[in-house]
Amino acid sequence: MARKPTVYKRCDCSDQNRPKKDGCNHSWSYNLTNSEGKRTRATIPDSVGITQAQAQAVLDGMAPGAAPEPVEANLTFRQWAADWLSRRRVKDSSLEKYEIAIRVHLNPRWGRQRLRAIKKAQVEAWVQEIENDESVANSTGEGHWKVFQMVMKDALQNGKISSNPTYEVDGPYVGESPSYVFSPDECWAIYDAFPERYRLIPMFGFACGSRQAEAFGVCDDVLDWARSLLTLHRQVLKTKETRYKRLLVDRLKTSPRINSKDVPMPPYLIEAAGEHMERFPPRATETVLWEHRKKIDDCRRGSARALFWTPRNNLMCRNYFNDDLWKPTLLKLGIKDEDGNLPTFHDLRHTFISTCLQNGIPEHTVAAWVGDSVDELRRTYSHLLKDHADTHGAVAAGLTARPKLSVVRAA
Repeated sequence: MARKPTVYKRCDCSDQNRPKKDGCNHSWSYNLTNSEGKRTRATIPDSVGITQAQAQAVLDGMAPGAAPEPVEANLTFRQWAADWLSRRRVKDSSLEKYEIAIRVHLNPRWGRQRLRAIKKAQVEAWVQEIENDESVANSTGEGHWKVFQMVMKDALQNGKISSNPTYEVDGPYVGESPSYVFSPDECWAIYDAFPERYRLIPMFGFACGSRQAEAFGVCDDVLDWARSLLTLHRQVLKTKETRYKRLLVDRLKTSPRINSKDVPMPPYLIEAAGEHMERFPPRATETVLWEHRKKIDDCRRGSARALFWTPRNNLMCRNYFNDDLWKPTLLKLGIKDEDGNLPTFHDLRHTFISTCLQNGIPEHTVAAWVGDSVDELRRTYSHLLKDHADTHGAVAAGLTARPKLSVVRAA
């Protein structure tokens, strides 16, 4: 509870203890206590006519005359993080990541601390600890930091703290993610060396930029032969959300607000897809007609004919694909990055995006094809977009050059 403010008069009278003289313009100064228990002084002209209670209300951020709300002085980070988590409206996979970050990483560090007691200096020291801990990858540290930021911002917005200790604090340093760009020879070598039943999957990666789960979920109804278009709107999920069963879900791997994406199919992909479907006819399976803010169990079901199946007649999953198909093929071909590591399937998508940008395809077009935002594309591939200054600089300069004066000859 705030202390009673101390009030004293101040004017241009020679003796401040004397009654107000005619012509003097008194100001009233209040020594008030803010929500953190710190004393502050507020000077208000007498002409405003504000009362002592109203002055404290202004300091507390309330409307004049409003009753102060009780402050939970002992509210801990653990308690508020649990409350914050219960109000999230995100996919189950994202919710699971938030829960793990809070339970395994944030609560051991901040759980018992009172929210109001967390200071900016402590947060800065924690960021340094993350950067200095070699056992924590840069991307992992960044994930912890983002969840911590969201929890503290929510506490500020709900009046649990008076200031955000993460404000103007730089999070853990995260360098550029290592990525591998396959050469055309390597892409086709992978295609030729892959088992025939599955060789179309990596082609969807380097020819259309699809993600792995999206390539697994390709069905015969998304191949538009007349317009040479691949419409991606399904993926194969095997997560906690599906009770770790493989399900074909009518939803992209990215934001649920992106329903589908159309990608042009090059002629070689059209030909390869036709040959694949002749040799390995698609098979019918159940698909989840996913609806936003609904659990998978509550969604309606439909039917689709998937292209890819495992030897045990299951839908494809990343464990079987990566361990039994992808890694053995790359080891056989001797394809490794500079550090001797095997590139991932996602590097095929990276190869597609990089090739498009380097050859002048507009970034908003590429973003629409791969289902990313333009901002995300710029952050990830800014080094390639800088090269456009050399590629298109001369054209841009010519657009604003001074027009040549026409010479009029005398008759």
